Amino acid sequence: MDASLLAERITLLGPVLRARFGGPVAKIGREAGLGCPNRDGTLGRGGCAYCPPRASGRGQGRSSITQQLEQGLERLASRAARAGRDMPRLLAYFQAHTSTHAPAGRLAPLFEEARAFPGLAGLVVSTRPDCLDPPRWDLLSHLAERLPLWLELGLQSAHEPTLAAINRGHGLACFDAAVAQARARGIEVVAHIILGLPGEGLEQTNSTARHLAGLGLWGVKMHNLMVLEGAPLAANFAAGGFTPWGLEQWAEAAAHFLARLPRQTVIHRLVADPGPERLLAPDWAAHKDLALKALAGYMLEHDLRQGDSCQNTP
Repeated sequence: MDASLLAERITLLGPVLRARFGGPVAKIGREAGLGCPNRDGTLGRGGCAYCPPRASGRGQGRSSITQQLEQGLERLASRAARAGRDMPRLLAYFQAHTSTHAPAGRLAPLFEEARAFPGLAGLVVSTRPDCLDPPRWDLLSHLAERLPLWLELGLQSAHEPTLAAINRGHGLACFDAAVAQARARGIEVVAHIILGLPGEGLEQTNSTARHLAGLGLWGVKMHNLMVLEGAPLAANFAAGGFTPWGLEQWAEAAAHFLARLPRQTVIHRLVADPGPERLLAPDWAAHKDLALKALAGYMLEHDLRQGDSCQNTP
């Protein structure tokens, strides 16, 4: 019931991809072993406040891209067989850490190896807006000319004080410039945003949504702030310097955030999936279904839909 209600009120990724590719689609996460420039000193040290050292990496970078795709394909085939479903179309998702943290000459063979994988339907590249230069933009443009590709860019907040406080390492202008560069090259962009960052409330998240609404983004991926073991934010939380949002506060903010995005903006994620062994707080973040139910309930109670409060469209 909650899923169908949200699908009626939000432009979710699943139906959009099924329409585009003519059937179900699945992403296979890939690691290129490139690390993070906000940790290794290239751009900064310590990483973002919410990010533990391993981030989304699982150590797969020691295997070749082809081996990782083969392993992911085997898992998908097994799940499809157990469920009695057809195999989905495959997207290679360069997800872990910063997937353009290398010169274009090093990145090209990694992306080309994925592109050449039999039956691959497209590429997804997740990175930072300050980790793209003209040669890397040219590489992404060349790839996008030969198969579907979208670019995921981390922003997290449109507020400069917040970006400084979480040690993001770049400002809003850097993100905006990267979006403009991608749009000029015909590359679709998905912005990563975190709701519930320290010092932010409804006013700040609504303002971030309004800013994004004017950029012509293809999609937005929402994360709910979580305190993860090993992240710099964990020490602040343990010392009592920060209290994460409760479920009701998050649901209200998420609903109003969505209402301020254009209806055509594709929502790639509503709630993040933490590794339960790493989650310190809030407790509700371990229960994705509970969060989606709260969001659906708030949107229904207040009769809110994506785009209802959107006034700033490109």
